[in-house]
Amino acid sequence: MILLFMPDKIAENNISSPNETAMKILIVDDEPPIVKLISSIISRYGYAFETAVNGIEAIEKAKTINPDAILIDVLMPEMDGIEATSILKKNPKTMHIPIISFSQIGDNETKIKCLNAGANDFLSKPVDPAELIIRLKNIILLKKAEDIKARNEVLMETINTVESAKKEWELTMDCISDIVMLINVKDTILRCNKILSSMTGKSYDELVGMKWQDVLKESGFTFKIKPPATIEYSHPSGKYFVYDIYYLKELETSTYAAVITLHDITERKQAEDILEHKNEELETAYGDLKAAQSQILQQEKMASIGQLAAGIAHEINNPVGFVMSNLNTLQKYTDKINEFVKIQSDSLEDAAKGLGIEGAKITGEIAEHKKSRKLDYIAGDSVNLIRESLEGMERIKKIVQDLKSFSRVDEAERKTANINEGIESTVNIVWNELKYKATVKKEYGDIPPIKCNAGQLNQVFMNILINAVHAIEEQGEIIIKTRHEDNNIFISISDTGSGIPADKINRIFEPFFTTKEVGKGTGLGLSIAYDIVKKHNGDIIVESEVGKGTTFTVRIPVVEK
Repeated sequence: MILLFMPDKIAENNISSPNETAMKILIVDDEPPIVKLISSIISRYGYAFETAVNGIEAIEKAKTINPDAILIDVLMPEMDGIEATSILKKNPKTMHIPIISFSQIGDNETKIKCLNAGANDFLSKPVDPAELIIRLKNIILLKKAEDIKARNEVLMETINTVESAKKEWELTMDCISDIVMLINVKDTILRCNKILSSMTGKSYDELVGMKWQDVLKESGFTFKIKPPATIEYSHPSGKYFVYDIYYLKELETSTYAAVITLHDITERKQAEDILEHKNEELETAYGDLKAAQSQILQQEKMASIGQLAAGIAHEINNPVGFVMSNLNTLQKYTDKINEFVKIQSDSLEDAAKGLGIEGAKITGEIAEHKKSRKLDYIAGDSVNLIRESLEGMERIKKIVQDLKSFSRVDEAERKTANINEGIESTVNIVWNELKYKATVKKEYGDIPPIKCNAGQLNQVFMNILINAVHAIEEQGEIIIKTRHEDNNIFISISDTGSGIPADKINRIFEPFFTTKEVGKGTGLGLSIAYDIVKKHNGDIIVESEVGKGTTFTVRIPVVEK
């Protein structure tokens, strides 16, 4: 079979080698001369080429090299061009490749068969080189146009999807109560949702282009850093937000740097405030309850002490009375015995003088017996022993009476009492602690009796005195003064102890507050004292200087309100 080209001026040395960057054409023909001539023509126009000798090889090569176009002969062995075209157009991997069929049989029937099989064009042999190139360019351009159209359709679909996603994003962002801002590397707002406009009073167009920090500042937003590292913004409207930032990956085509969110925590904040307030109320109530319970226990303890003291006083007073009565009687008996012994001794001495030497001997023996038995010393010392015993019994009687007087906290009804006597009783009760640490000076003024609960006030004085002696490290001084002024009684108790620091002096009357070491104080003494004084419509004031000492002044009105 001979293929004639017009004009026939193709020389072998004009065939260009395939260009890797040029468009690649697959030439399918079983006659090498024809393949050589066609490749020569297309090479001169810058096309690269591959060849196949039948339909089967053409199908495999098309899958492998994905050519820009296929030139296929109709008549070939094993598989002709029409069948190969049909298979190529049905395969998803090759159906997009433009195909030009050519044949020496130029009848319409062959042409229609080729076009029905999927060929994009048909050429009859002999083929004009110019027509071949034009037809080849046309189908390639048509394929490019179709590719561009397909890509445009995909692009439009993508654009529509993006626009739809953008609208959905805007609708979603505008529905939430959180502030969302898209910013660039210069902190400039590129996009934001509607809540930012409503919170700032600025339109969307005004916000875009502004620095987000300036927007918040101008709109009254303030922030504070809360542990461990949370930034909390508040707005004059009463809303609260938590700041967060999400950095975006750097893209060459993107100007976005980060997304800033201000998460609305107003409801949570309000709930936290309510919870905090409730917790404070609960803590206060618990503290009050605990203090009241401790005070009740303390009062019950003091009442028990009072009852015990009353019982002790009753039980001790009887034997003390017996002992004191017997000692007084014994003192009288001793005086009489001593008087009798003296008279007897004088009488014996007078009688012995009349007996001469024998009398002198008797007198000497009597004197020796008196001396060896220390009768003169015993007679004198027995008087002292009885006197000291009587003084000791008086001391016991006074201590019992002071204990009973001090512990009258169980008295519900207030009675008239002398404050000076109450202080004196209290000093006697705590004397064992005072005497080793301090010299006690008393400057009692002339004060009138007042209606009070003496036992409770004695407890106040005891708590202050105990604190005073505990504040003295080695040896110090405690001064107690009372005075009557402006229808009030003032009791001041001063010590030369360590003093109270200024940052703690306002807390010393709080329940359970103590400056003592753990286990050495409950922190209730001064709290109870304060409560007792307030119940008597009085005041308790403290003045202190570190290193010099402390003065507690108690004021009690003479007339009960």
